[in-house]
Amino acid sequence: MFQTLDGFKSWYRSFLSEWPALDDYQQLLWQQNRPVMTRNGFPLCIVPQAEKPGRFEQHYAPRIYMSGEIQTRTENWHDFFQLLTWIMFPRTKAMINEIHIPLAQARIESDADSGRRSPLENLLSLFDEGGAVVISSDENLLQMIRDFQWKPLFWQQREALQDKLKCVVFGHAMYEKGLAPYVGMTANAILLHCDETFFQLSNEQQLVWVDEALLMTLADREQFSVPKDLSPFPVLGMPGWDENNGNEAYYDNHRYFRPGRGGATVPA
Repeated sequence: MFQTLDGFKSWYRSFLSEWPALDDYQQLLWQQNRPVMTRNGFPLCIVPQAEKPGRFEQHYAPRIYMSGEIQTRTENWHDFFQLLTWIMFPRTKAMINEIHIPLAQARIESDADSGRRSPLENLLSLFDEGGAVVISSDENLLQMIRDFQWKPLFWQQREALQDKLKCVVFGHAMYEKGLAPYVGMTANAILLHCDETFFQLSNEQQLVWVDEALLMTLADREQFSVPKDLSPFPVLGMPGWDENNGNEAYYDNHRYFRPGRGGATVPA
């Protein structure tokens, strides 16, 4: 489930003994080949969690966009994975952050319920927190996901999944859940078609490909504008993602592998 970046390996090893400090997070950002930037042109900067905001620009997402400052708690898995996803998917994370700003400002400044987010805000939040990207060179496998054909996909097409499909977790909350996986874990997925050369790329190159593809995909309002445009995906069905899913009967759990509505796919 966890995407391994070669540049993190030594950092991971040192992290095993104690939690990193905020300065360690900042050092990790500075070590990247390309600066992790907001769409407003600010480099991402780690700052401590602040008190309750008094103005719009002091809220979490606006503060990132308007200054590059990302409020981060120490010894906190949620914020740990938030930072790592910014590093893995910098352009998509920055775009999601930018889209939120005018929507949130209009909502807060209107007479409507300031806590009632728009459908687009909900879609972006669901994907940012619990999203995954399913990439395949076989359109039939993606169609099985849309049609909720879980047992044919995960069991009968098990060999094809190894060669023609990859699930990349995007949401930082989904990574946090992966620390203690449970049957029922379901991602809000975007489905992308690729050619076979994708699977010949290194892991780092694949993440760059995903980041670029998501920019175009999430910008398409005809395809992605409301939460139901995301495809539910039971991630523990992926071969090897649960030590118990090597048994065919695992996929007979219809409370987890449910029939239901389909999602959307976008050719990359």
